[in-house]
Amino acid sequence: MSEAQKVGKSKVVAANAQSMQIIDEDRIASGGVITPFFDHAKCLKLYYANIYHRLCINIKTKILSMIEETDLDKFLVGVTPKQFLSKSILDLEMYGNMYTERAGNAKYPALYHLPAKEARIGKERAIYQTSGFKQTLINAVHLGYDSPSSRFYGEPDYLASINAILTNENIDLYNQAFFENGAMPRLAIIFENSEPSEEQIEHITNFLRTSYRGVGNAHKTLLLSVPSNVDGTVPTIKIEKLSATEDLSFERLRGINRDDVVASHGVPPRMVGIVNAGGWGGSGELMGQLHTFNEICIKPKQQLLEEYFASLGIKLILKPLDVTNFKDDSEVVPNLVSSGILTPIEAKNILGWSKNV
Repeated sequence: MSEAQKVGKSKVVAANAQSMQIIDEDRIASGGVITPFFDHAKCLKLYYANIYHRLCINIKTKILSMIEETDLDKFLVGVTPKQFLSKSILDLEMYGNMYTERAGNAKYPALYHLPAKEARIGKERAIYQTSGFKQTLINAVHLGYDSPSSRFYGEPDYLASINAILTNENIDLYNQAFFENGAMPRLAIIFENSEPSEEQIEHITNFLRTSYRGVGNAHKTLLLSVPSNVDGTVPTIKIEKLSATEDLSFERLRGINRDDVVASHGVPPRMVGIVNAGGWGGSGELMGQLHTFNEICIKPKQQLLEEYFASLGIKLILKPLDVTNFKDDSEVVPNLVSSGILTPIEAKNILGWSKNV
């Protein structure tokens, strides 16, 4: 059976065998627009909250927007196919959804990128652009990564690692607050065989308020002088730790969360500069990770994107990520740099070279 016959048969089947399923989503907002089951504003915030998360999104965006052949330029106004594709795929990786507005007419068709953070889907599958409480119907099409949580919206790869991203952000905020405020009582100044005078208390308080807090005051010394008691006993002053921030536990937790975030994206850890002690080792570690990444993540997404644009009557062939002809990491990494996937500094970190080399 030819492809044309298959398509014709599928249309006949669709016309005579409509689904009886009930489509019920409990997030229907005013005007019949479906509210996404996850917060798009939070997704945008997370993009700036974690360097590894952002790097993974950017790496996948760069790879998936490498064009080998296309006629997309015939449909664009004011942007190149590369720019258009990069914006769309950035949305797809950040929100799990991308939207393309169709404008013009049959003779002069045009396509525009509709930002995913502004787009919403109606219960009848219509696409709306939202601005505050205003909803504008847009002639647009939608592509989303499969989600078990919605019939309308897709979901990004990293959704399961949001808590890991937020935890690391909280660790950063905790440390930032500690250095800025120094308000947690970590030390106690203990006077033995004497009572501190009002003047001593004032000097200690002023020192802690003005010369102890802040990064610039690290390692400053407090000098205390106490005279002998009237009965001849010698007073002593002790400075003891009340509590200590468990920096090592924070470091372990950050490492675990970082690995979870990178794993949720499917990006090879070596591509974001992570070299674990229990890794494969050897000069071909990145090649092995890259091959797996290409097969289970990049190729299926490239096929999805090519089919999406084909449905719009646009020819798009994305450039394959080929690592089969390289002997080791020292050969594959320069290729990633020349392709624009990695920056020279990121490449040096992967190979273990100094940034000053």
